[in-house]
Amino acid sequence: MVPNGMAYKEAVPEMTMQYLEFLKAHNSKATFFVVGKVALLYPELIMEIQSQGHEIACHSHSHVPLEKLGKDGFKKDLEENLDALVKLGINQPIGYRAPTFSLTHRTQWAYSILKSCGIQYSSSVLPAHNPLYGWPGFGHEPRMISGVMEIPMTVSELPLFRVPYAGGIYLRVIPFFITRLLLRHNFNKHKPAVSYLHPYDIDYAQERFMHPGINGNSFYNWLMYLNRKKVLGKLERILDMGCSILPYSQYIESISTENRIEYS
Repeated sequence: MVPNGMAYKEAVPEMTMQYLEFLKAHNSKATFFVVGKVALLYPELIMEIQSQGHEIACHSHSHVPLEKLGKDGFKKDLEENLDALVKLGINQPIGYRAPTFSLTHRTQWAYSILKSCGIQYSSSVLPAHNPLYGWPGFGHEPRMISGVMEIPMTVSELPLFRVPYAGGIYLRVIPFFITRLLLRHNFNKHKPAVSYLHPYDIDYAQERFMHPGINGNSFYNWLMYLNRKKVLGKLERILDMGCSILPYSQYIESISTENRIEYS
C-alpha cells in the first residue's frame, strides 16, 4: 500500500522470483504466506510458486490486523483469502499467518475460526513484547489451541532483547555475528529457527515512503530500508552453518504427538 499520488512501481513479482531462484539454487523448499489480494493481482506468480514445489499458505485477504477485523470480519477475510487461492488451482492451504503477528491473547478467538476453515497450523504469534503486537506469555514451543497448531516466532532469550532475530527487519539490522551466535545457541538445543521475509526485504531500489502500520514513526521507517542488499548474503551464511530450509507443512509432521498439548 502506498500513499495516494505516489508513482511507486510494485516489485512483488521480481522480488519473489529472486527468492525462488535462491531456493532453487540451494535445493530448498519453503512456505509462502500469500495475501489474497496479491494472489488476484499476480495469479501466474502464485501458480509458479506452487509449480516449483513450495507450500502456499494464507496471510489474510486484505492484510488488516485481527483486532481491527473482529470475529465476523476475520472469518470473512479468511474465507476470501482461501477462495482466492483455491480458485487459482492452489492445493487447499492448511497454514495461516496473521498480518503483523497480530494474533495475541486478546484475539485468540481466531483459532476456532481457523479450525472451522480447515487451517491446521498457524505461525502468527510473536512471543514477546513488541511495539505493534506481541503475546509475551505464550512461550517458545509450538502449542495446540482449539485444534490448531501454533508455531510461534523464534525470539532471542536474552533479557531486554527478546526479538525475532532470524527474520524480517531484525535479520537485516542486527549484526550478523550476533545472529550467528543466537542461531548456534538455538541449534545446539536442537530447536529450529522460525523465520520470515517479505518481498520488500530484498528490494533495495524501492522508492522511499512512510510505510503503513508503524504509526508514522520515522525511525522505524528508516529501518524498513536498512541493509536490504545484505539479506540473501546473510541467508547464504546461515545455510553455511549446516542448516536447511523447510516448509511449515513438513516441519509440523516432525512435531511429536506428546508435544501437541492444548494451550490454556
